[in-house]
Amino acid sequence: MLEKALDTKTNYKGSNETYESVRKQIEERFGPEEAENYNPYFNCMTYNQWRENNYQVNPKERGFISTIILEKKDKNGKVISKYPRKVVLFCEKQVSKLTN
Repeated sequence: MLEKALDTKTNYKGSNETYESVRKQIEERFGPEEAENYNPYFNCMTYNQWRENNYQVNPKERGFISTIILEKKDKNGKVISKYPRKVVLFCEKQVSKLTN
């Protein structure tokens, strides 16, 4: 479990589809107990987000694939197109605290 000091929220926007997709991947790899611990707001982040919080992804860990939809907007803020982008996430079980 992560230290309580890690209060950083992720970029997760609340998509049920994203939540279920990543939760299922965690369950397949680590089992139902670890899937129950999944909290997309705090304990599943990109490599760079973990680094920013003084954690390192453990060697040989494979990330979980999530797809997000990005919006391209014109100068008035109107959405003119949407496109998918894959994001690789790592859960807390896959990282270690960096030591100074």
